Amino acid sequence: MTTPAPDAKEPRRLLLTVRPHRIAILAFIAAAVVVTAMAVVGILLRQSAAGVNFHGSDQIALIGLGLLVGIAIAMMARPRLKVYDTGIRVRNILGDNFYEWPLVYRVAFPGGSQWAQLILPDDETHPVMAIQAMDRGRAVESLRQVRALHAQYAPQMPKAPEVGREAWRALQEQQDARPLGRLEIIDRQRAPKEPRTR
Repeated sequence: MTTPAPDAKEPRRLLLTVRPHRIAILAFIAAAVVVTAMAVVGILLRQSAAGVNFHGSDQIALIGLGLLVGIAIAMMARPRLKVYDTGIRVRNILGDNFYEWPLVYRVAFPGGSQWAQLILPDDETHPVMAIQAMDRGRAVESLRQVRALHAQYAPQMPKAPEVGREAWRALQEQQDARPLGRLEIIDRQRAPKEPRTR
């Protein structure tokens, strides 16, 4: 379902890029504070009140630890969302996934959630940390733009036609002919059998 976008499927045209705003600013400030504090402590720490002596290697290790913690905090600014004419690329703190448009059913922002998510086949979801609730108006505008591009480029889901029962049954049979997802198979196996009519 998730494809790393090899050369043959590399997106053609970039339409939109979304980045988190407030969390990126906070992450860089926090990372700078941690690195600076650990560097100052590492440089000034020579001897403790308990009589423990710190050597140069201990100071370097402390500064190095501060750098590692600072990098980990700065990773909060890493998320990106890139929308192409062929699909959508989601980069979160860890991982980078490309979804072709037919795999993206909807771009949602559930109530109480901290970030948006992609609704995928089989009721799977994937977080989109580039659109965060703490960005407020910026997040709403980004979500609106992504949904507009989804409506433009993603294939439309079939709707119930305003026709007779036979046409609807034919459409259902056509839908049943497609390969089923794992959860759909389980649902059909567990579904109660229809009662016989006399």
